[in-house]
Amino acid sequence: SADPLLQCCIIFITIRSNIISGVSFHLWRRINHYFCVKASAIFNFQSLLTVILLLICTCAYIRSLAPSLLDRNKTGLLGIFWKCARIGERKSPYVAVCCIVMAFSILFIQ
Repeated sequence: SADPLLQCCIIFITIRSNIISGVSFHLWRRINHYFCVKASAIFNFQSLLTVILLLICTCAYIRSLAPSLLDRNKTGLLGIFWKCARIGERKSPYVAVCCIVMAFSILFIQ
């Protein structure tokens, strides 16, 4: 009973290796194993929080440099970036504290 994500990766490797010609199965399996292991970090709660904090900080910084870039997409899928920028602007003390706590946690606890 392996991890479902690992089973999905194995199935993906098998299907993909049959489709792509000229690439050895062993090499393709190693490449996909690397990416599958790295992609599974998003399912870790602390990694998810880190990604969300980085997204908020990045969007707020981009909006400070070029406000029109994010302001034209306030709705839809790209509206997520505008919302993250607003959170970063309005809740900046809380976001800063969260970034400091996350940095401390990554550096000294992990």
